[in-house]
Amino acid sequence: MSEQFDRIHSHIEAIANAMPDPIFVMGQDGTYLDVIGGSDRSLYADGHPLIGKKYHDVLPEKMADRFLKIVRKSIASNTLQEIEYQLADDEVNGIESERANEGQWYEARVYPLNSDVYDQPAVIWLAINITSRKHMEEQIEHLSSNDPLTELFNRDYFLGIVDEEVNKARLNNRPLSMAKINLDCFKRITDAFGHEMGDKAILIAAHAIKNVVGDLGYIGRLSCDQFMFVLPDVKSVDAFRITKLAQETISAQKIKLDDGETTCLTSHAGVTEMRLETENSQDLFKRVNKAIKALEGTREITKVM
Repeated sequence: MSEQFDRIHSHIEAIANAMPDPIFVMGQDGTYLDVIGGSDRSLYADGHPLIGKKYHDVLPEKMADRFLKIVRKSIASNTLQEIEYQLADDEVNGIESERANEGQWYEARVYPLNSDVYDQPAVIWLAINITSRKHMEEQIEHLSSNDPLTELFNRDYFLGIVDEEVNKARLNNRPLSMAKINLDCFKRITDAFGHEMGDKAILIAAHAIKNVVGDLGYIGRLSCDQFMFVLPDVKSVDAFRITKLAQETISAQKIKLDDGETTCLTSHAGVTEMRLETENSQDLFKRVNKAIKALEGTREITKVM
């Protein structure tokens, strides 16, 4: 009977240690009590050196606090707890790893261990590396919010940002300005030299606007040749200067055409500022478009309204 028990035990141990994902046994007092599995070294560092050590001795303080809270919550409620966290191997004292030390994402399922074998209440902590999934989610989110050509915010996502910033400005009684830049010669370039040259023109304009606006606000590409940016905490007089500089930066760039000639991009722009607490983003949109419309037949290229 003893021999049969030992054989069963060795089989279970072999199977457990072969598991690619690690199971940590975590004590209520904040100690790593045991480590089972985690054999996939491409996804996990060897956690066995952590056995007997306190969370606060090996983890960043905030992470250790979070782990201890989850462990004690699972024990107290006798229920499954789930947690996602990001942790790099070099943030954990006492383990060695040959993997790149960028932060890895993990999903842990934490469940109380109904046994007194560890001489204190404990949980099993199944950690699963979900870094690939997180990167895919980030890519999907990026694609859903960004224009694929310019990397600026796409129309729908940008308009959502504008609504949020207008609400913030209204609640905090802070200034907010909006500017719209329409390129004048995009259609002529596309008709004469094709969409590839048109894309080049759009990229030049987008890069120029990003260089000027920087961290001052948010930029969106509304359509083929229309750009808009919203500037929180900026009054219209300063937004006008920023917009003029963006237009000058755009027009300073030379585009080499297929016939060996060069051309530059010209633009018209409207600028406005939030004036009343009752105003919303649509009121600002209407004013910047009205400002651009008012430039027709004049020599001006920028107008505040």
